[in-house]
Amino acid sequence: MSRWIVLITLALSTFIIVVDTTVMNVSISALIVDLDTTVGGIQAAIALYALVMASFMLIGGKLADILGKKRVFMIGVCVFGVGTFLASTSQSLWMLIIGWSVIEGIGSALMMPNIQTILRDSYDGAERAFAYGIISAVAAVGAAVGPIVGGFLTTYYTWRWAFRIEVLIVILVLILCRAIAADAKREDRPSFDFAGAILSVCGWSLIVLAVLLGQTYGFVMARQPFMLGDVAINPFGLSIVPVLVAIGLASLVALFTLERRRESAGRPGLFRPSLLSAPGLLPGISARFIQMAIMAAFLFTMPLLFQLAFAFSAMETGLALIPFSLALLVCAILGARLSSRYSADRIIRAGFVLAVLGLLIIGGTIRPDAEPEDLATGVVFGAGLGLIASQILNLVLSSVAPEQTAEASGLNGTFEQLGNAIGVALVGTMMIAGLTAALSSQIMALPGLDAAQQSVVIATLEQSVELVSDAQITAGLDAAGIAPEAQSDILSGYAQARTQAFRTGIWFLTLLGLIGLALSFKLPKRKLV
Repeated sequence: MSRWIVLITLALSTFIIVVDTTVMNVSISALIVDLDTTVGGIQAAIALYALVMASFMLIGGKLADILGKKRVFMIGVCVFGVGTFLASTSQSLWMLIIGWSVIEGIGSALMMPNIQTILRDSYDGAERAFAYGIISAVAAVGAAVGPIVGGFLTTYYTWRWAFRIEVLIVILVLILCRAIAADAKREDRPSFDFAGAILSVCGWSLIVLAVLLGQTYGFVMARQPFMLGDVAINPFGLSIVPVLVAIGLASLVALFTLERRRESAGRPGLFRPSLLSAPGLLPGISARFIQMAIMAAFLFTMPLLFQLAFAFSAMETGLALIPFSLALLVCAILGARLSSRYSADRIIRAGFVLAVLGLLIIGGTIRPDAEPEDLATGVVFGAGLGLIASQILNLVLSSVAPEQTAEASGLNGTFEQLGNAIGVALVGTMMIAGLTAALSSQIMALPGLDAAQQSVVIATLEQSVELVSDAQITAGLDAAGIAPEAQSDILSGYAQARTQAFRTGIWFLTLLGLIGLALSFKLPKRKLV
């Protein structure tokens, strides 16, 4: 019996990690009001959560080699619980970022790689296959019911209850952890690669931070100076963004060089670069990166669209996502059954084709007069992601020898969370760019403004534009004393610009989907069963 309690423990841990982000996505409007912040602020919190997980994923796996997988897993659960409790009591965006994005993100990173390792070591043969299937099913169910549970709690109670319930589950997981076998004592504990860990965290953090700052400071030339205290950082008129990207890339190059030297010298490092040469591994984790980027960005964009354009509550938003969630769940199961007849690369390729088709349909139906039911075509997109999800992890792990599975899982998890972080950061930036371009076109068409005045208005717009609801615009216009008859024209103009912003985001996701489709032709052509 205790052996199956292990599976229940790991399944509960997987469930709370998966549900966590989906709750945030459907609660965006409530979070903006309760924490007195903006869409950009919540976007940053969601992206930073995934970034912290990505940055610490390999570290979580390596710490298990030193301290033991059970101990690190339990430490991760405790850290996750502390972060969840802080998030539930947040009174400001910064408190949410510290509790949820940082502390809870670190806890998740310590848990996730060790869930896979404990599962692998606890079961063999058919039991192991069954256990992996249960964990995958729990993850799919979490993704499907997360928006509904989060929407219900946010609408009828408060989003804080989602985190409070997670705290209770954390306590239950800690009690059940007694069923997990104790870590074997090791005579030769490997040393921890501190230099590699620092370079990894710095490299990925700076790149994602650069993407988040791009919409404010400009991606190449500075829209406004980046101030560090009293010092303005914009060398040669450049934005801070290319500076951060350059430092981030240099850190990653240094990381790869360091790890290659450690591997050549036979010393343990954060990861083994030679692993990337395994046939199918690099294309596999790259395809996983794209899949997670478009899914995370979609789950950020669509709730925002429902709540800003259609004034949906969090509950209505969760219900509107049911077609997508069910299609993902059903096709993930269907894809697993198809693996006995078709090679993994063909199933993944079909998934990307459906995902791109679904995004094209959604992009075509987003318009100012659209009805919510017009966007039920998310079912096609969800079906595509379900097919991809059914194969990609198995393909990645089957690309390496059994003794390299844990390390490959860590790399896969890192790229997965990087996809989440960069997907959300980029789609938010693209939507703001689309909104700015549409509003700028309207300003250029206004009579009575000369070229100099137009430039001043557009420059101001680029620094302060935000995605907001009609109710927020109306409140602002009322406060400014704008006559009701003039408000309708302003609302109509902004609704058109907002539509263009969301369409820009969806077209960007379509481009990512096409890149994923191209990558699928590089995957190994073999069946996984």
